[in-house]
Amino acid sequence: MSATRIVITGMGAVTGFGFEWQTLWEKMLGAEHCVRAWQPDDLQEASFAVRYAAPVDMRLLPEKLQSHPAWTMPLEKRSRFGWVAATQAVGDSGLQPEQLRGAAVLCASGAPQHMLADMLLTEAPNGGIPSWSYLMPRAGQVNADGSLRQSNDRLARVIADDLGCEGPVINISSACAGASQAIGNAFQMIRRGEVSVALAGGADSVLNLDTMAALYLLGAASGEQRWGADLCRPFDRDRSGLIAGEGGGFVVLESLEHALARGATPYAEVLGFGSSLDAYKVTAPQPEGRGAALAMQAALDDAGLRAQQIDLINAHGTSTPLNDVAETLAIKSVFAEHKHYRTLAVSANKSQFGHLIAAAGAPECIVTALACLNDLVTPTVNLHDADEQCDLDYCAGQAVSRRVDYALSNSFGFGGLNTSLALGKYREHGK
Repeated sequence: MSATRIVITGMGAVTGFGFEWQTLWEKMLGAEHCVRAWQPDDLQEASFAVRYAAPVDMRLLPEKLQSHPAWTMPLEKRSRFGWVAATQAVGDSGLQPEQLRGAAVLCASGAPQHMLADMLLTEAPNGGIPSWSYLMPRAGQVNADGSLRQSNDRLARVIADDLGCEGPVINISSACAGASQAIGNAFQMIRRGEVSVALAGGADSVLNLDTMAALYLLGAASGEQRWGADLCRPFDRDRSGLIAGEGGGFVVLESLEHALARGATPYAEVLGFGSSLDAYKVTAPQPEGRGAALAMQAALDDAGLRAQQIDLINAHGTSTPLNDVAETLAIKSVFAEHKHYRTLAVSANKSQFGHLIAAAGAPECIVTALACLNDLVTPTVNLHDADEQCDLDYCAGQAVSRRVDYALSNSFGFGGLNTSLALGKYREHGK
């Protein structure tokens, strides 16, 4: 544990709830969710197996953001959402342009969308190998949002360019752990003294036919219809798969010294970061949650915290049959002493705004920070009949008022990539 203290001084979130973290927090405390009926734009009728998602509703765009350049530049949807979230986070922090010059930008985003239509452009009329003379005239037909025109690091670069950040710019690709990896690595950079300010988070949108079809065929996305929009049911006996959302989230991290010198008021303190690999399967967690437990324990060790000091775990909580059991077992393993797992509050944010895939960890980190600030825990909604193997206090149905001094925010990704962030209530004189 370093003597350098790192705090969160700005936050920005774009989700199905809207374009500001204040709205996100209000709606979540009210036990609302933003899952609704959805079908890919490519289809003319409701024929796709996945019928529900948590898309961003552009009708909720506030007037002050309607002139943001993200809406006019040739960008993917995910990059638009992330840029807006980053702008909101910086504005929320009160940082001035000259204070951002040396800042780092760390961003997680999913891979650019592979468009079937783009692939078909390469098909030669005679079924043979197309020549350059055939392909080049067709280049203008390539979709501007697809992988042939966009790059993985586009979002990180456009944010840094817009803000005038001349520090390190890093794009992170680690699936559903991505945004938490970005925040954790930004935390470590500040702690090592490489920068004083970092903007970290992520953005993603998988709400298209090609990607959602892949997730459905993998058995990850739910095609269940009997629950209607109340479909995302983490830890429930009737959970059937993830419900995809879209959007982005960013936080501004600063050394406490830098933040106080400019008169900022921190939301919360980042205390530790843990990361691990299951070394098991690409599409399934280790059944006993060994990798998840390693990440949580690493975050605790990094923060210099004992397990019994943790009040809240913001769970990965995907509403998938495998993850929810494995995560529960991991929590029970790490917090076994004196059966502390029985007194923990556990909350699953994805039940309210869906799974933002590469971006998921960013709004979840924001919600965890707000829990520490306000001593309020957002609920796990749609949890009516807990799985017999999921027997923790998941704050089912409604927000809980309780002291939150220390919390963990978990993000586990495809490939067995696991992260955990340790956050704490900001105190002027430390722990």
